[in-house]
Amino acid sequence: MKKTLSILLAAVMLTCSFSACGKHTSSSSTNTVTGESRKGESAEDALREIYDAVYTADSGEVCLSYMYPQLTISALKEQGLYDTSVQNYNTGQKGYIDLIEQKPEIISIDKTTAFTEEQLKAANEYFAAVSAQAGIYTRSSSFNAVEGYQFDCTVTNTIGEQESDVECMIYLENDGWKNVPFSIEGLTSIADSYDEDKEISALEEAGAKESGVNAN
Repeated sequence: MKKTLSILLAAVMLTCSFSACGKHTSSSSTNTVTGESRKGESAEDALREIYDAVYTADSGEVCLSYMYPQLTISALKEQGLYDTSVQNYNTGQKGYIDLIEQKPEIISIDKTTAFTEEQLKAANEYFAAVSAQAGIYTRSSSFNAVEGYQFDCTVTNTIGEQESDVECMIYLENDGWKNVPFSIEGLTSIADSYDEDKEISALEEAGAKESGVNAN
């Protein structure tokens, strides 16, 4: 699901175009995904729901709620960017669905690995990085990952072949389950590469300069 999420996440920020061959034949992509499992107790149920949502048309709101912390979504709404983000996601998603031969599914979850306390801390830093990618800059201390799991799965891909996939599900306090389409190692790598102090300082400095210009 990693490549698909990357494509669709890009659609949130700009107009997407897809060039590939194939024909969508799965009628199940028109089902409605409610997002109920995001607030539930089961990480596995939440994983299966987001996996379904990615390949179900017009599921932009559900997918974004699994990708971004609620704090980030609220900020996008305040800036008037959220509705456009959902619309762009849905447009990119429909284009992708029309090209695939078969709707991917999780066949089995073969291994489950719980996050350590250190890895949960890295998850907070990851969500700060993801928020910054969406143009919302906040510190990792704004998030509290209280539970997390890496799932090693067997899935079917877009042409019906079985392959391996690794996904992480993380529960943010007062928010719900979030999906990270990488392994724990991949998440940690992204968290380590993001320097929130540098990014926020640069933003504050830019804001101070703009205020000075306006004052003059």
